[in-house]
Amino acid sequence: MKEKVNGVDLYYSKLGKGEPLLLIHGHHLDGGMFDKIVSPLSLYYTVYVLDMRGHGLSAGDIAEHYQVEVEDIYAFIKQLGLEGCYCFGFDAGGLAAMMLASQHPDAFKKLIVSGVFVNGRGIRPYHYLTEGFHRFMRLDRDSRVELTESFMAEDTLRKIQTPTLCVVGEKDWVKVEHVRWYSQLMPNGRLIIMPRQTHNSYTVKSLKLLELIKDFCK
Repeated sequence: MKEKVNGVDLYYSKLGKGEPLLLIHGHHLDGGMFDKIVSPLSLYYTVYVLDMRGHGLSAGDIAEHYQVEVEDIYAFIKQLGLEGCYCFGFDAGGLAAMMLASQHPDAFKKLIVSGVFVNGRGIRPYHYLTEGFHRFMRLDRDSRVELTESFMAEDTLRKIQTPTLCVVGEKDWVKVEHVRWYSQLMPNGRLIIMPRQTHNSYTVKSLKLLELIKDFCK
């Protein structure tokens, strides 16, 4: 299915019945990252999987700024009548969801984010090299936005009233102590560490978050 959002046709899939649950992919990915978990989640929720502009089957160019993605997500929610939905956002999708929650407290009932960093101190040095290669050698816009705009001020984090579960892999390139720090700034933030997991291993085409999502969204 497609929905015209801010002048761009965004592709999304919808499956299941029950309260709405929106899944938002990370940069360099699309909604296909959720292929394994959508069907089991659809037994409990109406699951919406969105391809952000320039990703997957959605039209347009990749967004030049996170705020464009924030506005796209919020417009999508408003147009489909999903205000107060549950949401899971991975990587850049999680950061965009957190930014949206700070700007529009009505957007989400509960929020789960994984693999998110909110400033440059939150990632391990080798990841700068990886993203820098994509940014400068391949002119990758996702990498440029990630390296230059992944920032939320402490005051902004404190504005997020939405109950938020902040998840990070024990072996992620996002630092565990960084996620612990910002989760404590959020009035209703909680931290979950996934033992032995890397950035993608428990999120991309994986069932490992199924029970965690169900338990948190009860």
